Amino acid sequence: MTRFRYTYLTLTLMLLWLGACGTREDSLATEQSEEQKRLEEVQEEHLRRNNAAGPDTVSFETAFARFFQALHASDTAAVNQFIHPDYGIWIIEQPGAMPKMTHTTDIRHFKREYQDRSLFTVREEVKACDLQDEAWPTFDCADMNYDSGQSGYSKDGCFVSGPDKFQKSGYWDYASLSEPDIKRIRASLPLLQKSVLHTATSFEFHFGQVEGQWQLLFAKLIYPCSA
Repeated sequence: MTRFRYTYLTLTLMLLWLGACGTREDSLATEQSEEQKRLEEVQEEHLRRNNAAGPDTVSFETAFARFFQALHASDTAAVNQFIHPDYGIWIIEQPGAMPKMTHTTDIRHFKREYQDRSLFTVREEVKACDLQDEAWPTFDCADMNYDSGQSGYSKDGCFVSGPDKFQKSGYWDYASLSEPDIKRIRASLPLLQKSVLHTATSFEFHFGQVEGQWQLLFAKLIYPCSA
């Protein structure tokens, strides 16, 4: 009889223990599910805030004119207002066969690959940029002749269009970047909304909205057909 009571008590304790384990596992699974849901909600809110224009957002044409004026005035503070402290700006150059991408959150810290020049020297080449809101013209190296003033584009000027072409370009996959840097770039790409092409140099400036403000997220300073 005593042995039966001992066996019964043991089985009862085991069932209670198993039940408690199951409860803890269910609770843990519920907590993980709720945490994942909270994370997704935070990410969705972050994207919504980043992509939604606030009430004080100016038009892109006005914002670009301010950026262009600051660039030509070598106004560091004004240009830095177009560089988000978290996302920063990625500047793409091509010193050799492969592209080089440099990240900075302060334009004073950036030096161009050629002769360590500042970004402000771009003004020496991009002297005017009257935006034309239309699809970018086509380009052919065979039609390019700088000595004759031929840019290689089917139409010359300064054109603003959507960012699709740049978003699919994949420069970051060939720039010898670390995996964390590539992830940072990919996190910035969805924010892009406007891309500007200056055909005389083939330079590109890619802007996005972050918290309702226009920010310069990428600049491509590559001379075509040179590699």
